[in-house]
Amino acid sequence: MTAKGSTAIPGYDPGKPVRTEVVHEVDFLEELEATWGARWGAQSKIGRMRRALLCRPTPNDCPPEAREDPVAYGFLDGVPELEDMIDEHDQLVAALESKGVQIDFMQVEDYQMGTYMRLRSLWATASAFVINGGAIIPRYGRGPWRRGQERLLTRTLVDLGCPILYTVHGNGVAELGGNGMWLDPHHIIVGLGTSGNIEGLDQVRPLFEMAGAKEIHTAYFSGAVHLDMVLGIAGEWVAVIKRSNLDHETIRYLYRKGFELIDAPDDEWRRGACNLLALDEKTVVMPQGCPEVSAQLRKRDIEVLELPFTAIGKAGGAPHCAVGVLIRDSGPLLP
Repeated sequence: MTAKGSTAIPGYDPGKPVRTEVVHEVDFLEELEATWGARWGAQSKIGRMRRALLCRPTPNDCPPEAREDPVAYGFLDGVPELEDMIDEHDQLVAALESKGVQIDFMQVEDYQMGTYMRLRSLWATASAFVINGGAIIPRYGRGPWRRGQERLLTRTLVDLGCPILYTVHGNGVAELGGNGMWLDPHHIIVGLGTSGNIEGLDQVRPLFEMAGAKEIHTAYFSGAVHLDMVLGIAGEWVAVIKRSNLDHETIRYLYRKGFELIDAPDDEWRRGACNLLALDEKTVVMPQGCPEVSAQLRKRDIEVLELPFTAIGKAGGAPHCAVGVLIRDSGPLLP
């Protein structure tokens, strides 16, 4: 008797009880594809993207009730128009598909309630943070309009077949989609602030270590909700940063790891220059209107796909926020 394909069943000998000591030595990742349908994992920011989760903007993302008090809903620059958000999102989907990325969509109701209020930022599926083996479900800290999205993410990922490895709970806050930056499969930077606290990091640290992390560097930043608004990994080994909003020890850490650092000017930073999304080691998606940063990237032989993100920018994000990467190649290792 054999398992699916030609793989022998561990611990099996004809006519004898299965040797459980052999079964116990089979690693979870060895069975991942056969059990869960895919090699779930994205422990790189520049390895080739294979599969991603997106959510088309809905009326939740620019609700009429937010126009009465936009700041309380997190709209610091006013409430965007839904049609504009959809148009920009469609262009992002087309760009990903043109590069061979398989896209799954999270389905939501037009009126989607959360824990306290109607949810928004459902389009920001970077919250689906997948390490080798499965997903870590966040616990949101920045705004009550996101509390409850955890359940939608869990349902969507389970339906896709992606294992849920952990759900942040207690007083922990960890929005890892915007705060977790894998430099390679063994080195990760985790941002702390209003969208991530030390209790949350303490909860997920063992999962990072089990997934192969040898170094977990803690970053502190200002003027942004997530680390990905002041730090973007663009290529081998290139990073775009907002120097004045990123702590000096993290800048030193990147420098010691061999990164070339591109400083985003103020106006381009406000357009989301750091919130770029690498599709592979030589291709990035970034917002239009960042000529200095895009020129610097092209000088390093990186293809830049410039897309409009004005409406999504008003909603609080850019390319990196809008894509939950489910499967990436492991990419190059740090020198």
